[in-house]
Parts: sequence; structure tokens; C-alpha cells
Amino acid sequence: MVSFPIAPIFIPAHHADWTNKAIEAGADGLIYDLEDAVPYAKKNISRQELLKFLGNNKLEIPILIRINSLETDFGKDDYSAIKEYSHKNLHIIIPKIENTEVLRGIERETKLIALIETPMAIQNISEISKDPLIKGLLLGPADLSASLGSSLSWDSLLFSRSKLIIESAINNIVPIDGPFMNLSSETGLKEECKLSKDLGFRSKVAIHPSQIEVIKNSFFPSEDEILEAQLIIKAFKESKEGVISFDGKMIDKPLVEAKEKVLLMAGLNPKK
Repeated sequence: MVSFPIAPIFIPAHHADWTNKAIEAGADGLIYDLEDAVPYAKKNISRQELLKFLGNNKLEIPILIRINSLETDFGKDDYSAIKEYSHKNLHIIIPKIENTEVLRGIERETKLIALIETPMAIQNISEISKDPLIKGLLLGPADLSASLGSSLSWDSLLFSRSKLIIESAINNIVPIDGPFMNLSSETGLKEECKLSKDLGFRSKVAIHPSQIEVIKNSFFPSEDEILEAQLIIKAFKESKEGVISFDGKMIDKPLVEAKEKVLLMAGLNPKK
């Protein structure tokens, strides 16, 4: 699994001037949205303005761009324009994806995040996650719950979240939880972040700057967790055994791999 932003925030593409506010709030990734956040009449001009903004501002922070569905002309035009934009850490989010047929014609070096937000996407999630272009799976809880006729509660979408976690683990890609929609409940956000992290998510997107700190504090490993991970990895490397004892705990390769993910979450190289 690669390193990935813990708390990337959605920014409407026609409001790219909100970027500095998002970074000041602590966002470690920016998701520029060309899809739902942009009115139909502004889609073409918003794309042009976003690319102009990105060209004029050399951002070091990871950038994600949610394009329109590749089954629409807007989506095809979005991809054609964005593929010309060069950034060392750019991911394109593909919405409404339900199979890998829509990825034909995408250049092989492109890094994609599949937005899982329909029942058919859940059914075909194994096929989608196996595609080499896919570097992560992002849950779209609002659209998914609307399609299912369910609420947005944790229990209602637990099966879908679990499927996403399992396929991400199998294919060594990043599982990203969707946003918490109730901006007035910090307690609710904290509770969902804990459930999300415990289930196996490594990132959760924000939809407001006020959510960023809570998400980062919930997901980012503590100093004690980082130190323990480093010591366990070091002890296992220095041992010639397949299983070791560390601080009274049995440590084997799967647990070492889990500790490597902790370091990746902290932006550290577990192989050093």
C-alpha cells in the first residue's frame, strides 16, 4: 500500500481560490470536484479555470481531481484536459464506475481512485479493484444510500464498507472512507472516524475545513504507535525466526506488515 493523504478535502472546481484556506486548516490532500459540486452550465469553464489555477500555483500537496462520469462528454473532456496536467502526486477520481470497460483508453501511467457509489459498483468491486490503474477505492455514501434506499448510518452501509476494505487489502490499494455529512456534530464525526479506522480505512475525506483536524487526530498514528511499529519491525528484521516475542506479544509476518502500514500512515518509509 502506498502513502496517501489522511484527510483530503473536497473543493468545488469553480472555487479553487478556497485552496489556501483548506491548506491552512491542515488538509494533507486536495480533491478538486468537477462533478457534483459544479453546476451543469459551469462545467466547461470550471475545468478551464481549475487547470489555469493549477498551472499558476505549484502545489506540493497531493492533488485529486474528481471528474465527471467517463460515460458522459463532460467526463471524457475532463480526462482529456487533465491528462496534460503534470503533478508528481495526482490522482483522478472516477465517479459512477460500475465496471472496468469505462477505463479503456486511459493511459497506463494514470493513477485512478474508483468512487464506489452504486449497488452495481459493490457487486463488481472485485473486478474494479483488480485493474492496475486503480490505486484506491473511495466510498460514496450519499449516492450509495440513495440507490439502496437506506440511511447514511454506519450499520446501514457496513456491508459495503467491509467489501471495500476486503478488496483493498487483497489488491494492496488504499481504502478511503467517504465524508461524514453532518457538519454540526463533531461527536458524530469522531465516532465514525473511530469505527472507520478500526474497520481498516486509512483515509477519510472531509467536506469542510472544520472536519480536518478531527479526521487527522483520529487516523494519524500516535508517537507511541510509531515508535512501537519501528521497534517491532527492527526486532523482526534482526531475528532469524519466523515468529518472535516482543514486549510479551507474539509477532509474526502479518503483524509486521500491519506495523509497516502504521509507518506509511505516518508518512515514513517502513523499509528503512
